[in-house]
Amino acid sequence: MVFLNTVAQTSQETINVDAIYPVQVENNQKITLTGSVEAKQYAQLGPLESGRIASLNFEVGDRVTTGQLLLTLDNQLARLEVNGASAEVQVAEINVKESERLFHEAQRLSEQKVVPKTLIAERAAVVSSDKAQLARANATLSLQQERLNRHSFKAPFDGVIAQRNVNIGEWITQQTTVLTLVDQNDLRLSVAIPQQYYHQLTKTSDIAVTVISDSMNNQSFTATLDRLVPVSNKTTRTFLAQIDIPSDVGLVHGMSAKAEISLPNSQQSKIILPRSAIKQHPDGGSSIFIAVNNRAKRVLTNYTMMPNDEVAIYNQPINQAYIISGVELLQDGSPIKANIIDTNKKSR
Repeated sequence: MVFLNTVAQTSQETINVDAIYPVQVENNQKITLTGSVEAKQYAQLGPLESGRIASLNFEVGDRVTTGQLLLTLDNQLARLEVNGASAEVQVAEINVKESERLFHEAQRLSEQKVVPKTLIAERAAVVSSDKAQLARANATLSLQQERLNRHSFKAPFDGVIAQRNVNIGEWITQQTTVLTLVDQNDLRLSVAIPQQYYHQLTKTSDIAVTVISDSMNNQSFTATLDRLVPVSNKTTRTFLAQIDIPSDVGLVHGMSAKAEISLPNSQQSKIILPRSAIKQHPDGGSSIFIAVNNRAKRVLTNYTMMPNDEVAIYNQPINQAYIISGVELLQDGSPIKANIIDTNKKSR
């Protein structure tokens, strides 16, 4: 489309501008956004106990399964603590057995009226005390056994080792990131959706999406928009959307892909104008101008960038002549001489 050049004049003079009657777009449209493939399970893992690394059983790129032993720490002191706690349990068990024997003996003698009943109460108290000591010894043993177990580091889920940060002999703590584990079998595509589409996408469920791979000669597959996070990024004015990806499509964590999202029908109309129709304000806002009775009428509006240096404007009438050149010179009510150009490039 070829437009006439605007003749620069003062604000008091008539300004020559070009204007067009816009094209209206069907509501049932699609938007294409580029996003990143992410693993739902992506974890930077550290140990549950401090210690010196005694063995490493993995390397970067290895596939591991849940519960697989990846790393062990020097556990000699922890094993000695377990042995000591186990011995305390044995002592406590012997004490319980002996106190119970003495208690039952006192009961038999009491039936023969050989010993006073107060002795039975005393020995019953000893049995209770010894059982409490046994319970405490068992608890201590369980605690020491758990500390010993924490000297072994196991995979919390199936995945691929993406990064290794330690070597044998190093001292590590609970704050040390030992490795990065990624589950490549449970992926999703995350895209940022402009805020003007938010209400359209929340009015219905099962929104169809075509995912196009950037790494496999534009191969595509169908999916649905699984979740739309209802929190806007205040910098980009976008909302996070996530699309689950089948495990057999060949994508991996970190790749890029495009999501072609079918927008549901709505009451919102949309017109397409050249990018030159937009006047940007110093405060970040924007406006367009309509030719009315040889005057420029300003309309505050938001817009969406489209291909081919065009913009989409929402909820504006189609039967108005929209000014597409010289908008930087215009104010609300500026006198104009509009050259109306139709879509066939013929002046009206």
